[in-house]
Amino acid sequence: MNELNFMHENISGIYNYCDRWCEKCIYTNRCLLFKLEAEREIKHILRDEDKNDPDVLAKDLADDFKEAFGQINKFMDEEDEEYEEFENNTIDFEEEEDDESFFKEEIIDADRPSAFLKKAENPLILLSEKLFKEFYKYYDLLKTKFPTELDEKNPENFLQQNLDTLGWYTPQIHVKIRMCYWNKHKLSKTKDPELIEIDQEMLNVSVRIAFVGIENCISALNNLHQQKLEPGLEIISFFTTIKQIKEMFVAEFPTALTYKPPYFD
Repeated sequence: MNELNFMHENISGIYNYCDRWCEKCIYTNRCLLFKLEAEREIKHILRDEDKNDPDVLAKDLADDFKEAFGQINKFMDEEDEEYEEFENNTIDFEEEEDDESFFKEEIIDADRPSAFLKKAENPLILLSEKLFKEFYKYYDLLKTKFPTELDEKNPENFLQQNLDTLGWYTPQIHVKIRMCYWNKHKLSKTKDPELIEIDQEMLNVSVRIAFVGIENCISALNNLHQQKLEPGLEIISFFTTIKQIKEMFVAEFPTALTYKPPYFD
């Protein structure tokens, strides 16, 4: 992509701090990831391709890997040139006794994200899962009661806007809360100072994204409550649940109130 030649126009790594709701973002014109995906979308349209077709998805994935490896190889070539003199020197290193065991050390199941997250069935995770599953059931019920108002072709509708907010953030909150616990677990096991700094930043980012989602859900539920929807008891129940999630989340991850990711806050 030609955009890669104009990196100065983009904000480096801004996509690492976002919630991936590009339609609501004011920085898409400075986000390389958004531009790459937009370019791919245009190519699909010009080729009359369905981006959700399994064959098209497989090709997109293969292209992503090809491009990633291309960038890695380019980086490695540059490193080889820079350190050519160093590499040509023969340096004898004293072999340490535990080198072999270090590289052969098995990663225990608890240190694998998928295994750890499956076992992390704590009250906060369970509560966030309950929230988004029950909301989607309620959303389906509302569609039968308000078919005209809940027309996806009219996203500017006040009711649709707030339900879209809940539909976007409730599952995301659940996923991010799980990731927060994984990041916290990983950070507790890190020893290297540089890696600690990186892991702490990853934790902070996940915490902040989850917290912003919680706040947006509270605002949307408050708006819906003022609309006096029928049935309305579910809104009150959701509001109580999200407030409880917020209290538990802040108690577990207090940096949610203080961390400021660049550009977004």
